Amino acid sequence: MQKININTNWLYTPQNINDGHTINLNEAEFEKVCIPHANKILEAHKGEDFNDHIASYRFISWYRRHFKLDSSYTGKRVAIEFEAVATVADVYVNGCYVGGHKGAYTPFTLDITKYVKFDGSDNVIAVKVDSTQRRDLPPEGHQVDYLLFGGIVRDVYMIISNLLYVEWTYMTTPELDTCSGRLNAQAKIVNSSNIDVDCAVETKLVDANKVLVLAMTTQCDTVAAGSALVCEQLSNPIANIHLWSIKSPYLYTVVTSIIVDGEIIDEYETIIGFRFFEFKNEPHDAGFYLNNEKIKINGINRHEQWPWIGRAVPSKLQIADADLIKSTGINAVRASHYPQKTEFIKRCDEIGLLVFAEPPGWQHIGDKQWQDYFAYNLEELIIRDRNHPSIISWGVRPNEAPTSGDEDRANKDFFENTNALARRLDPTRPTHGSRVEFLYEQSDLFTEDIYTVNYRYPNKPKFTPFIITEHTMSWGKQGMANATDTMAMQWIDDWAKSLDYIYENNLVAGGFGWSMFDYNNEVNYTKTGHVFPSGLYDIFRHDKPVAWLYRSQKAQSDETVLYIANYWTQESPSRVLVLSNCEEVELFVGDDSRGRITANRYMNLPYPVYEFIGIEFNAMADLKAVGYIAGLPVKETVRKTPCVAAKLVVKPDYDVLVADGADMTCVTVSVVDAAGTRLPYADNNVTIAITGPGKFIGQSTIGLEGGRVGFIVQSKLNKTGIIKCTVTTVSTVTSHGVITGECTITVHAP
Repeated sequence: MQKININTNWLYTPQNINDGHTINLNEAEFEKVCIPHANKILEAHKGEDFNDHIASYRFISWYRRHFKLDSSYTGKRVAIEFEAVATVADVYVNGCYVGGHKGAYTPFTLDITKYVKFDGSDNVIAVKVDSTQRRDLPPEGHQVDYLLFGGIVRDVYMIISNLLYVEWTYMTTPELDTCSGRLNAQAKIVNSSNIDVDCAVETKLVDANKVLVLAMTTQCDTVAAGSALVCEQLSNPIANIHLWSIKSPYLYTVVTSIIVDGEIIDEYETIIGFRFFEFKNEPHDAGFYLNNEKIKINGINRHEQWPWIGRAVPSKLQIADADLIKSTGINAVRASHYPQKTEFIKRCDEIGLLVFAEPPGWQHIGDKQWQDYFAYNLEELIIRDRNHPSIISWGVRPNEAPTSGDEDRANKDFFENTNALARRLDPTRPTHGSRVEFLYEQSDLFTEDIYTVNYRYPNKPKFTPFIITEHTMSWGKQGMANATDTMAMQWIDDWAKSLDYIYENNLVAGGFGWSMFDYNNEVNYTKTGHVFPSGLYDIFRHDKPVAWLYRSQKAQSDETVLYIANYWTQESPSRVLVLSNCEEVELFVGDDSRGRITANRYMNLPYPVYEFIGIEFNAMADLKAVGYIAGLPVKETVRKTPCVAAKLVVKPDYDVLVADGADMTCVTVSVVDAAGTRLPYADNNVTIAITGPGKFIGQSTIGLEGGRVGFIVQSKLNKTGIIKCTVTTVSTVTSHGVITGECTITVHAP
């Protein structure tokens, strides 16, 4: 089987043309684009009029792609896989309707073999993309606390295989303990030919070093023409298994081969991990155990969203998000509130990040048709992701729906059906369904395996296992990028209180904070320009002080963390918080020590918080912290008072791009003083311009947020060279003469 990425060389029109599917269409007005592609790049990333920007991507558009297949492909199966189209797709090949899909977050594959020409002449795929508001489909039907965006927002693949092929595999690991277990391998074999076929299925398990661990072959029943069957194989016990864990995420590859008359005619690879877990439900211990080790779930919620373009980003940005979550000291992520891109989940497998996976939904349950689509999206999610060792639970309710006890009971059949569906498709994982906080006291219905609720902190939960799927609700100015020291430290306190409760209570398996990143939403109930400021990081992935509360919980063996949560300005309070995993911290104002102490706040945390009182601001002295382990100084950090703005610093996340038309990097602009200290409250406008083989995504004039802001640079197809980004101030920060900032990005051939 060949799986070929066909993200390049697409044609696009934002017009709902009547003949978009026809073969000989005049494409002169079409734009050349690459996938992932946003049907509309928004003109702003926030604003009180942001509903107008949301409305601007609610339209029907067309995508087309030409390709050729020569006679060597005759007799092969040709299929097209779309990872996600927002929101409804209708697909045509050579003018003929092939099929469609409803739902903005799940993949679909269409067999186009009978519509394709194999004589080397032109073929054309045409996709009608309906990105209008679809109240008949999850998560819509009511207001939604996030944005769906529009377009072909994830990768597209052409799949070439024999007519007898593997459609999916499902791997489980029964009888697993700390040293041995078995592999149970299921493979769906499809015969799309017009003759019956006898075949065998061979399964090989290969470890991370490419060493063969086991091989087993089973003769299948005859696969009738135009039908399918599931072949199941159970291995003998496998000794010396290397278990997958959050500290050692060891992965194996399973190679499934179809053999006919001694010849391999199809191969399918599946990445798996051997691990076992349970949510213990004992009177004094209702915790989560992975491979017999108790782990407190210290998680975060993540929206798959970037400014201006939504979800239409290359895989490396998805991977970078997973890496940032892990490096922040977090061990679990809730995919809120929809199936997220496969590459993000794969990366969670690779780095040992636990995942709560969910279908799309938010505070709404629609009619029977809506519920059927929700169940179908859930089925697509589970079949796509059930081989990922990082996933430990399936969400089976729309997030925070319903919102009253009467509605909860009225939807009992719906919840029982979604639970039954998840358990049938994957009996190895528990289910959960996140309830709104004020439903907790009314709740008398518990159909899931894990009781999950948002923003409730009971001393003794009504039901166990118990997890808080969203905690820390004090959003608003505290979470803004330009929050004052007083507000930022109050927000740290709020997060620390939630974590302190979670770590103290043995009946709480863990919790997920809201949220990892700021994000655009429809409802704007924080009145912050439709950017919800709930993140540990802002929408540009810039850290806020509260992110260091999580970083400071990392093991000393992973990283020594020492952070002063105080910008040391005239407005700073006399209270200083230091976030650290050291054993002691000493604080200095200049050369004057203000005490060497052990941590004294939120004492249930693995590494509690250091609080210093009575530290008055001194503009003539720096604020310095020194961290000690085993009595010895191991790290120090200094806060200098931000002075007069001197220059703009422009730094890309990646300084090399590939000229495939889809690769991109985020770029950060910061204003700093002569010593390199960022001005944390600067909000003046800057002007951004780029030259060279790149596409600018952002706002050419944009205001700094907390002394920094971001934009995106994307490569152009087959255009190589040097991109130069230049940023200047529109108005001064505190003085004239701020030096212009520049950076360069190299674009090389794919």
